[in-house]
Amino acid sequence: MKLSEKAKASLERVIAKFQKGDISAISQVARIQLDPRAPARFWSLSNKVLAFIQAQELDCRGYMQWQQLGRSVKHGSKAVYIVRPLTVKKTKEEDGEKKDYIACIGFSTFPVFAASDTEGNTILPQYQPRHLPPLVDVARKFGISVDYVPVPSDRLGDSDTNGTKIRIGAQDPSVFFHELTHAIHARLSSGLKGGQQVDQEVTAELCATVLMDFYGFRDHSGNAWHYIKHYAQDPLTAITRTLSTVEDVLSVLLEGRAAT
Repeated sequence: MKLSEKAKASLERVIAKFQKGDISAISQVARIQLDPRAPARFWSLSNKVLAFIQAQELDCRGYMQWQQLGRSVKHGSKAVYIVRPLTVKKTKEEDGEKKDYIACIGFSTFPVFAASDTEGNTILPQYQPRHLPPLVDVARKFGISVDYVPVPSDRLGDSDTNGTKIRIGAQDPSVFFHELTHAIHARLSSGLKGGQQVDQEVTAELCATVLMDFYGFRDHSGNAWHYIKHYAQDPLTAITRTLSTVEDVLSVLLEGRAAT
């Protein structure tokens, strides 16, 4: 299925910007912030990633911590585990004086429970934007779940490899478009490879940039170029190699082509 004239014009405009170097300034994307009361705000990045991978969400707390908030863990819920240091108080002599200090002698696992596994009168914060971006209806049509949630600082969102679920950690539409592209790409390719694959990332970011132009949002070309350069030594060549896939994804999203 061919792209509409409007879609082709957006794609051509974006490609021309990259070829001429006429790209926008890089803009900062505001992340969805975790509930200020959440202990995970003070965890290490590794613990945040551990909890996020296991629970599929970042707001995880200990059993008693949930009770203190006025919520209780649902019967039958399974804990996820983070790592905490084991410390002891020791004394050392320094300049003729004895001084106490805390020493780490090892690590142990600690059980925490996801917010979605709790119930109670205290209302949990909602992170979904007031106005959802275009194409959310297309995601729903294909059975792709879209969740706006706080995510670890090593990402702005993610998609599973079979294209059934995406999580968005910022309300900027470019992040949604990027992850939605991954999901549609997965449907077209019978699944994606795990991890950050160059072709997959370039496809997703190029599609996101075209969709930002198509829907009249801010120019995303500067951010996209910076992102693509991170993955590809020769960004223009990498972009050219993904054009066929980009057109396939856009035809699904904008022209109603089947994602199979």
